[in-house]
Amino acid sequence: ENGASVAMAIECNSRLNYVNPKTGAALAVAAAGRKVACTGAKPLAISDCLNYGNPQNPEVMWQFAQGCEGIKQACKELNTPVVSGNVSLYNETEGVSIFPSPTIVN
Repeated sequence: ENGASVAMAIECNSRLNYVNPKTGAALAVAAAGRKVACTGAKPLAISDCLNYGNPQNPEVMWQFAQGCEGIKQACKELNTPVVSGNVSLYNETEGVSIFPSPTIVN
């Protein structure tokens, strides 16, 4: 009744995150914010859902650390806080980890 609206967007590119986890995660933050801004709304904050394989695998742990760093850097540049999120690890099938999938909601 007051004319208020809400705009939300979700973004994740697991292939890009597999190739470059830091850049992929940072671009997910930027893309989600861009989608919201294109509606005329102001991106205020993000929520993340960090989906990765087995962290006991050094490569997966590196992907996770790089993804977190990419999110941190993008949020700092865009002055966008992370207000909630979750981490899901050990996502694999028959010992093969999923591609890193940091999903961003803005």
